[in-house]
Amino acid sequence: MQYVEASLNAPAGQPFQINFDNQDSGIPHNVQIKDGSSQMVFTGDTVTGPGKITYNVPALAAGTYKFNCKWHPNMVGDLTTK
Repeated sequence: MQYVEASLNAPAGQPFQINFDNQDSGIPHNVQIKDGSSQMVFTGDTVTGPGKITYNVPALAAGTYKFNCKWHPNMVGDLTTK
């Protein structure tokens, strides 16, 4: 299990959206974003596949963040805000 896009970019200091498409039938996934100190800064609703959702992420400071799935912690990626 993995994200198709394991590297994302977003504007710093502005809210942005993540269009999430869970294509894994009967399997729950979501997106959680953590800052450099592992503090959770965003937790998206769980979507059981197949299903789609648009996450409205609040403005984040410039930097590098990690994202993962609450249900499958090995599903990981990087988010960079500039």
